[in-house]
Amino acid sequence: MSVDPASGAGYLLHGIRLITRPGLRRFVIVPLLINILVFAVGIAAGVSWFEGFLAWMNARVPDWLQWLDWVLWPLFVLLLLVLVAYGFSLIANLIASPFNGLLAEKVERLLTSQPLDQGGGMAQMLRDLVPTVVDELRKILYALGWAIPFLLLLLVPLVGPVLWFLFTAWILALQYADYPMGNNGIKFREQRRRLKERRGLGLGFGAATAGLSLVPVLNFIVMPSAVAGATALWVRELKGPRTYQGPHESRVATRGVHLRIDQLSGHISGELREAPHQGQALDAVSTEDLQDLLTRWNQTDIASAEALEVYLERERGQQPVKRPDPARTAAGPKAAPALRMVPDEARAVLGLAADAGTDEVTAAHRRLMLRLHPDRGGSDYLAAKINEAKDVLLG
Repeated sequence: MSVDPASGAGYLLHGIRLITRPGLRRFVIVPLLINILVFAVGIAAGVSWFEGFLAWMNARVPDWLQWLDWVLWPLFVLLLLVLVAYGFSLIANLIASPFNGLLAEKVERLLTSQPLDQGGGMAQMLRDLVPTVVDELRKILYALGWAIPFLLLLLVPLVGPVLWFLFTAWILALQYADYPMGNNGIKFREQRRRLKERRGLGLGFGAATAGLSLVPVLNFIVMPSAVAGATALWVRELKGPRTYQGPHESRVATRGVHLRIDQLSGHISGELREAPHQGQALDAVSTEDLQDLLTRWNQTDIASAEALEVYLERERGQQPVKRPDPARTAAGPKAAPALRMVPDEARAVLGLAADAGTDEVTAAHRRLMLRLHPDRGGSDYLAAKINEAKDVLLG
């Protein structure tokens, strides 16, 4: 399973891009306004209380201690940011939960290439109001139950704050992943199990969300961005095997392996197509077993070996192996012949629809080469596939 926190953080950035899409903007307005309102009320209430506290304190301390105001204000601002970011975000999510569920539904429809349903959204939201609020309360109780021991651990220097941040990241990952998973009928216990299987991704996503919540102004867009990002995380990582090709995704298929490349994060996943691991996700197969396959394919199926080697290098950190000398293997099993790429395969490599025009082919080729060129951390194999796809589609 993937344990890369950076990929998880990338899904929050993807969520920020998603909420700017024309088909989704109107579903972002209500969560955004609720977030701004809750943050504004929380900050105003906190400042009002603190000013009253300072007035009470100044009336009771000697004049020579009035300088304490200058020390307490920065500490208060830091504490207020933490409390508003972590505490009030729970309240904002509780209030906005029906709208967030609707946003998650629309994002999933978009990512799975299904048409966005522009009608009946408000009626469906009202029908789901009570169940979604109950689920939100269940999450809050779970978070509060675990918060007590982690609050006590805050008393431990250095270690305590780190553990508290990790706890917050985990809670935020659960909080936002619930919207798309809840829309698909997945209960809270199963949600926790799936996220635990991809703990690195979940913590990376939650940590990015927690960090952005501390940035003034940007924290206003955290909630809708995190809902959209968590939905993309669900669709691409947590949902399980899928047969569609979403936007910003490239596919490379050989006889033995099927690769999926996320054009935004560069993350590579896929499935094996040959026994003894046929149908298994690459992330679920041990590195040792994949290396055994690579050794065998180097003798019999160079195309599959090159594709698998890309995955091992990018996702498992394995160094590429030296190709066997064809002269030495001439007496061995006959290698699988290379097949010419067909237009459907070329469109899959470039992540294009069937009706993509010349300009779209050129733009997709340029975008992928910027991401996957060997000089930019990509690979010769993927660059060759991208160039071949362009040549096939442009004649």
